[in-house]
Amino acid sequence: MNIDGNREPCTSAPARASLGHNITALYALQLANYLIPLITLPYLIRSLGVANYGALAIACAVVYFLVLFVDAGFNTQATRELARPGITHERIREIFAATQWIKIAQVFIAFMVLTLLVLMVPSLRDNKALYFASFLMVLGSLMFPTWLFQGLEIMHYTTLFSVGGRLLAMIGIFTWVRTPDDLVIAAMLQASATALSGTLCWPLLKQRLGLTLWLPRHQLLSVIRCRLNETRQLACSEYLTNAISNSGVFILSLFAVDSLVGIFAALEKLTRAAFSVFQPLLKALFPRISCRWQSHTDDAGAYTTAWSMRIVLLALGAALALAMLAPAMLEILFGPDFTAHAALLRLLSVWLLLAVTAAVVGQFRLLARGLQSHYSLCLVAAGTLQFIAIVYGAAVYGLHGIVVAMVCSEAIRLALFTCALHPPTLAVRR
Repeated sequence: MNIDGNREPCTSAPARASLGHNITALYALQLANYLIPLITLPYLIRSLGVANYGALAIACAVVYFLVLFVDAGFNTQATRELARPGITHERIREIFAATQWIKIAQVFIAFMVLTLLVLMVPSLRDNKALYFASFLMVLGSLMFPTWLFQGLEIMHYTTLFSVGGRLLAMIGIFTWVRTPDDLVIAAMLQASATALSGTLCWPLLKQRLGLTLWLPRHQLLSVIRCRLNETRQLACSEYLTNAISNSGVFILSLFAVDSLVGIFAALEKLTRAAFSVFQPLLKALFPRISCRWQSHTDDAGAYTTAWSMRIVLLALGAALALAMLAPAMLEILFGPDFTAHAALLRLLSVWLLLAVTAAVVGQFRLLARGLQSHYSLCLVAAGTLQFIAIVYGAAVYGLHGIVVAMVCSEAIRLALFTCALHPPTLAVRR
């Protein structure tokens, strides 16, 4: 049965939902992503205890780097490919099968890496069952192809299955997690939400969208080879930048006192929460803008692309305006603890704002236009500079030097995205 309800094999791409429909679906998903964890968080802390919950958070943080390894590059490239105008169902099948087989290999590598870490690091070895249970997060990244729904602009499926998986995991937590001895069960259930979403969506992928992992061997190998060649540079650079962007707490923990690290963690959460208010809009616009860059043939197409970019910039500006309120809120909340580190925390707030801005500008100005090499070069240059600057700042100026280095290198990354490697002016075909 195809997407239209017929029993013949699906031979055309599924109809794309409207932009408003996609944005509404993603906002519903965003609400669920915040609401469900808020429901389970107090229960887990009370049932497991603060120490066990901390161990659970550390395990999730370690496994998250493996999730980045599986997702980086391939999700972005596949989304952009699926957004191409006039894409055929056969091409969708090729992209889906090749991307999934590449991810299967990456999941296997990630499992081997986790096994080696557990064997070599005593603190991980003492809690090996906890880390292997949390590995379900990586399997979920494979099983639930959100990149497919985003590229085809049918994001209501992402919301439907993601909320379903999270609700099932929440029910499991309330049912089976009772005491601190249930720590591994809690880790398994919390990490299984995305895997459950994937389990729910696979009948749709096969029966209604006509997608499977199986293609003729020569065809599959050819497509996999092409996807690896197209994505390998982007995958490395995107992984590095995501890892750096999510390691602020780790870097500070090596040099700063616990109170500063705790306040920064709250500051980071508030800043990213402000950005997440507009993230559904940006995520829904990405395939639409990418499609426009690839298909504009007249002034109307160019105008629509420029109009969409203005929406992106307005949403980003609104998110940054909300994020700028975070330091003032924390100053009221933490009082003297914030005042003692006020200068550093305001610099860190600037770093977070620059990081969010650079991520959006790079995605929409370079990746959406297919300029992966420009994007990767900017990331590698800025990442190398950031590493050198942090090492030098730590050696010469201590903690203040590290923070200043983080701010300056992020500003340079943003400048590279917008100026140094600025894409050529849009040329309108006649």
